Amino acid sequence: MLEAAAIDQVSARIAEIAATAIVPRYQALAAHEIALKGPSDYVTAADLEAEALLERALADILPGSVVVGEEAVAKNANVLDRLAEAGPVWIVDPLDGTGNFAQGRRPFCTIVALAIAGKPVAGWIYEPLSGDLLVAVRGSGAQFRGTPAKLAGGTVGAVYGNKLRKRAVESERFAGFVDERCAGAVYLDLARGRIGFGVFTRALPWDHAAGCLAVAEMGGVSAFMDDRSAYDVRRHVGPLLQAATQEAWDDIASVLADQENAASNAP
Repeated sequence: MLEAAAIDQVSARIAEIAATAIVPRYQALAAHEIALKGPSDYVTAADLEAEALLERALADILPGSVVVGEEAVAKNANVLDRLAEAGPVWIVDPLDGTGNFAQGRRPFCTIVALAIAGKPVAGWIYEPLSGDLLVAVRGSGAQFRGTPAKLAGGTVGAVYGNKLRKRAVESERFAGFVDERCAGAVYLDLARGRIGFGVFTRALPWDHAAGCLAVAEMGGVSAFMDDRSAYDVRRHVGPLLQAATQEAWDDIASVLADQENAASNAP
C-alpha cells in the first residue's frame, strides 16, 4: 500500500502530466497526431506522451513496480501478463475517452490504478478540464474534490453494449441514460450523484480498476453479472455492473436478465 504522501504525489503527477501532454492539444490536434488502432479506436499524440510520462513517474514513486498501460498493450499484448505478477502493478489509461478528445469533445479523463494480486488497492480518475479528481484507497474510502464521496443511487444510469442498452430501454424501469463514451466520466458521474448505476459489456482494466475500487469505497457494489463475482483486473469480459447498494445491484441485474429471457422466449 502507498503512504498518504505517495497518494498525494500520484495525484499531483497526474495533474501535471495532463497539463503538459493533454490539455494543450485539446481542440488543437494536428492531423498527423491522430491515428486509428482499430475500427473507431483512436490514439493520439496526447495518449502516447501522457502514458510515457506516467510510466516513468509512477515507477519512480514506487520502485520495483511495473506498469500496464493501454497504449503499451495495444503495441504488445504480452504486457497484460504483468497483471498476474504478485508485486505492485500500475494500470494506466492516459487518456480515457480518446474518441471524444480526437473530435474536440468532452468528456475525457486520465485513469490510474495500483493493483496487487489482481485487486485494486488505490485508484485515481482525473478530468483535466474541470480539475475534478476522484481518489480511492482500499479500506480508507474515496475522496471526490477532496471531500468524502458517497453514492446517491437512483434510476438514471450508463449502459454500454448495444444488447444491454436495448434491454434496459425496453424494460421501462429506468429514468434515463447518459452516454459519456468515457468510462472514467461514468465513475465521476457516480461520485457527483448524477447517475445511480453503470453497466459495461467490456471490463478492460485501465477503464475499470480505479472506478470499481472507488465504487466499493463509496459504499457501492461492483460485480460481474453472470456469476456475481467481485471485480478482478485479470478478467476483461463483462457484463460488469456498478450500483449504490446490493439491493439496487440485484434489482438492475434482475431487470436486464428478465429482458434477456423475454427476448429469447419471444415467438
